[in-house]
Amino acid sequence: EADGRYDGILLAGLKEDILASDKDKVLIILHTNTSHGPTYNKKYPAEFEVFTPVCNTVEMSKADPAELLNAYDNSIVYTDYLIHSVIEILREIPERRSCMLYVSDHGESLGENNLYMHGVPMSMAPREQIEIPFLVWTSDKSPLKDLDEVGHHHVFHSVIDFLGIDSPVFDESKNIFE
Repeated sequence: EADGRYDGILLAGLKEDILASDKDKVLIILHTNTSHGPTYNKKYPAEFEVFTPVCNTVEMSKADPAELLNAYDNSIVYTDYLIHSVIEILREIPERRSCMLYVSDHGESLGENNLYMHGVPMSMAPREQIEIPFLVWTSDKSPLKDLDEVGHHHVFHSVIDFLGIDSPVFDESKNIFE
């Protein structure tokens, strides 16, 4: 049933794959493309187009700023739906302790200071490109540390801690879990 044009295809069979595993620990990584430009308007099904009108050009600097933002925001609405769907799938498997961690690989510039998309060197990158979402849901409501800032460098250490994996490179200071 899943439409291969959209990231929802990543959810097809996800619950069945988890249940089919005879392993104690299962790590599944879903890499989405939903809010990667420049064609934001092509990254979500029509029913997720809640903000209109949307930008239909790949020449972002020539796009109407409001239309570009609408297309991007619609891609975020779809991303929110995908995250929610993963959580709901995990809730349907109460016999397994589970965690959903969502981390964007980068932010996006949508015309601020005449910059678009991403890729500016970190030393000069605007906050729109480096401040990213980092969302965590756990089935057992595992407590999180009260950290001022989290980022990519927390992912590895937090995942191996959650999975109960011992590693000589584990760094507790980069673990988000209490």
